Amino acid sequence: MKPHGIARIFVLAGILTVLLSLAHAVTINESLKFVLASKDFVELTGMAGLVIDLRYATPNNFVGQNMYGEFNKAFLHQIAAEKLTKALRNLQGINPKYKFVIFDALRPRSVQYVLWNKVKGTDREKYVANPTGGSIHNFGFALDLSILDETGRGLDMGTDFDDFSPLAQPLLENQFLKAGKLTDRQINTRRILRKVMEGAGFVQLPLEWWHFDALPSVEVKAKYKMVE
Repeated sequence: MKPHGIARIFVLAGILTVLLSLAHAVTINESLKFVLASKDFVELTGMAGLVIDLRYATPNNFVGQNMYGEFNKAFLHQIAAEKLTKALRNLQGINPKYKFVIFDALRPRSVQYVLWNKVKGTDREKYVANPTGGSIHNFGFALDLSILDETGRGLDMGTDFDDFSPLAQPLLENQFLKAGKLTDRQINTRRILRKVMEGAGFVQLPLEWWHFDALPSVEVKAKYKMVE
């Protein structure tokens, strides 16, 4: 095949990809209506032991604007919600006055497109899943969270949520402890979070201390439908 023929195929493939994404695109309001009407998802807002602080539904996030719009409630797939309930019991077994603070939960693909368009082509692109393949958040099986103490203050994890520095990576904790960039106390609080979440069946994302999946991504994408 001639070079210009190959180039034409790539162009057509790109156009087809765009058309397919547009064909499946829904509004954020439509995403909310779908989740509210579905029996597969559980709303976390108002549950005892949880404080909801959806960062992407406020300007308090790394892009500085509200990306969720009307989708300002926290949901999980019922399987993930059951595991969260168990994790909360684990946490309160350590300290009955501790609570979880939820930074992000179910994120419909309509919001994933908004987030992706903010980071595409930047050095932060690698931290955000391309909406074409989707994130486990888009299925309602991923959770971003931390722990609040008896006074309602967040335990010191060494970095804030959505910190894109290597300090946020669990795999590098021992390295930064030896270098004096993380303290024993900060590592111990991360271990508390890991212990209660993993004890409930969650798996931690190696790059982010706050991110946990209720099921492996391969299983989620094979068995469950993404929330558009």
